[in-house]
Amino acid sequence: MKKVVFFILTILATLLLSGVSTLAASGVIDIDKESVQQGIIKVKFDTGSEKKIKLKIQNGEEKYYYNLSNNQEYVNFPLQLGDGNYSISIYENTVGNKYRRLFTEKVVVKIESEKELYLNSIQLVNWNQENEAILLAGKLVEEARENKEIRLNDVTVELTESEITSVLYNYVVKNIKYDYEKIKTLKYDYVPSIDSTIETGTGICYDYSSLLASMLRSQGVATKLIKGYTTWTSVYHAWNEVYISDEDRWVVVDSTYDSYMYLHNRTYTFEKEEEVYKTSKEF
Repeated sequence: MKKVVFFILTILATLLLSGVSTLAASGVIDIDKESVQQGIIKVKFDTGSEKKIKLKIQNGEEKYYYNLSNNQEYVNFPLQLGDGNYSISIYENTVGNKYRRLFTEKVVVKIESEKELYLNSIQLVNWNQENEAILLAGKLVEEARENKEIRLNDVTVELTESEITSVLYNYVVKNIKYDYEKIKTLKYDYVPSIDSTIETGTGICYDYSSLLASMLRSQGVATKLIKGYTTWTSVYHAWNEVYISDEDRWVVVDSTYDSYMYLHNRTYTFEKEEEVYKTSKEF
């Protein structure tokens, strides 16, 4: 009897392992480690599963979870947990809050530059040079550069990172309005679309912070998208931290709050006090 039981368990284990191997080998579930030193892991998930799928990125005791959807393309995720031995795992929902592991990959990460990490396009700050929002960012920066050149009597100039930041931050603050109805209908796996935010001129804090981060990153300004809490609202919030290269420091920027203040003709400042904001996650 013991031999039979052992034989059955061996077959089950083999089937489970071969199932994962087949998915990975076929490219349905795949991890591209080509850009890990730049702080990016590329994940492809395309099984046709209609269940909730979670991606877990872990380094030591720290871990981040992301929602995955079926996609024929690779999606970028940040490796913001420092250097170390990362574990990349994909889980499928079974029942209730329970999940089963479909796939795990180990990867050794040594980030070349923290600043460069926050210039990447990732799932939550998703941009490319063809996006309308990114084309607009380039146009706004070029117009500001030309105006500066005129002020300096046609001397050829380039904008500083601080000037670029000011141009794009002011555009977002003054042209995007908060959508109070959108938050009521969001799905669990919602991810901002920067072009949609530009086209509608509306969004929630998640949209504001993703748009500003995308526009700034496209212009070479390192920017984080932060999730957490602030004293001026009781709900989970999103904002940015922008790297000021001249001063070698990160500053807290909340374009959602500033947009509200601008719309109501109230005073606001670009840089916020750090103690007013409590970071839960950064991307």
